[in-house]
Amino acid sequence: MYYTRQDNYFLVVAVFVDDFFILSNSDSLKTKFKNDLKKLFTVKDLGPVKDCLGMRVSQSKGRVTLDQSHYIDKLLGKYNMTDAITVTTPMEPGLKLTLPTQVEEIDVPYRELIGSLMYIAIGTRPDIEHTVSYLSQFNTHYGGVHWKAAKRVLRYLKGTKDMRLTYTHNGYNNVVGYSDADFGNSVIDRRSYTGYVFLVSGGPISWEAHKQRTVALSTTEAEYMALAEACKEAIYLKTLIQ
Repeated sequence: MYYTRQDNYFLVVAVFVDDFFILSNSDSLKTKFKNDLKKLFTVKDLGPVKDCLGMRVSQSKGRVTLDQSHYIDKLLGKYNMTDAITVTTPMEPGLKLTLPTQVEEIDVPYRELIGSLMYIAIGTRPDIEHTVSYLSQFNTHYGGVHWKAAKRVLRYLKGTKDMRLTYTHNGYNNVVGYSDADFGNSVIDRRSYTGYVFLVSGGPISWEAHKQRTVALSTTEAEYMALAEACKEAIYLKTLIQ
């Protein structure tokens, strides 16, 4: 991310590989930047952002929303789940998956599906982040029960594909963060899970759910490890905003 300030005006350029997004409170500053860039590179100006990196962006007065409904539709079609029965949770409550006790001959694109689900979880759907992280533990050793659990996420997404992240200009732009942890629920290695989320303008901007690096000896220790991860993210966000 690059930025510049001129008096009371600012220009921010966010770059992802060969896609970039220009944000400014000055039309003249934005136009000058684009014209200067065109002198050096071949640039295609797509106008106000509508689609980026598989996400749909909708803007109205004082409100911005992000969703991946189009991407979810494509994924449902790819895995023949367009007519699947929907479910209300991404993972069956209380589900405890283990590594297969023996090698199962199951020819399914498990890792490919998990990768696509991870892209959605990182982009606009923090509600599936924990489930996808949990299922990704079995990318190298999976069976029919794991494949069924992965397809359940698709069934959940089908019923919730229109859910979106919403940010509103309400005058409250402070960063608010939350962290939590379970305690030793993994039947594989007894490690706990860390979860955190940070919000700005009413919507989440950063979230994470991952297994902790070491085994916690108590609920308190698991919570402190989760809090430490959230604090590191908070420091990064504070630095970024400043």
